Amino acid sequence: MTSSQTRHLISALAATGLAALLAACGPADKPYEPSEDDGPEAAAAVEYEGVPETGFADESPAAGEDPDADPDLAAEEGHTGEPHEHGSGELSVTRDEDFLTLTLDAPLANFGVEEAAPPSDTEAEKYAEGIAEPMGPTSCEENERSVTTRVDEGGHSAMTISVVWRCAKIDRIEGLRINAFSLYPGFHKIEAVYLGPDGQQAAQELTADNAELDFD
Repeated sequence: MTSSQTRHLISALAATGLAALLAACGPADKPYEPSEDDGPEAAAAVEYEGVPETGFADESPAAGEDPDADPDLAAEEGHTGEPHEHGSGELSVTRDEDFLTLTLDAPLANFGVEEAAPPSDTEAEKYAEGIAEPMGPTSCEENERSVTTRVDEGGHSAMTISVVWRCAKIDRIEGLRINAFSLYPGFHKIEAVYLGPDGQQAAQELTADNAELDFD
């Protein structure tokens, strides 16, 4: 065999081997499917490959939420966001010139009224009668009275009582006696605050045994 024939033979064999290699490395006609001889592990592996990776649901609180907030207390909040607590009330007393003004806010249940059927503002005015009286060596007369009722989104009802007295010598006023506890046993405690004309302040928790708000 001549050298020229030898070179042609080598080239033909090389081309044939390269074609076979390309055919072996090319894409398969269809994806691999395990046979019965491969066992259950192979089938499980193929099935897992089709499942997308997932993580646990993010249960962190949304922005602005308190992670320690009590859901029961939140459900009891009224229309202004204050806790709706039966038996409790909030009282503020202010003095301006010759006038002494009381504002009492409390749930209707404290007055023995059904929250599901709140009275009209006019009907509710009777609950302001004798609710409190000024203390001190002077005379005061009731100058104005108003009562408003409301129902919040949670179905809770409350009442706000406002009473204004005009006193002859208001500097002699020593405090305010709250009669709500004796008139309406549904009251257990009242958070009270007094604001004087010169910035004086006094705060007390009032109960049936301690029903006087001192201004000093």
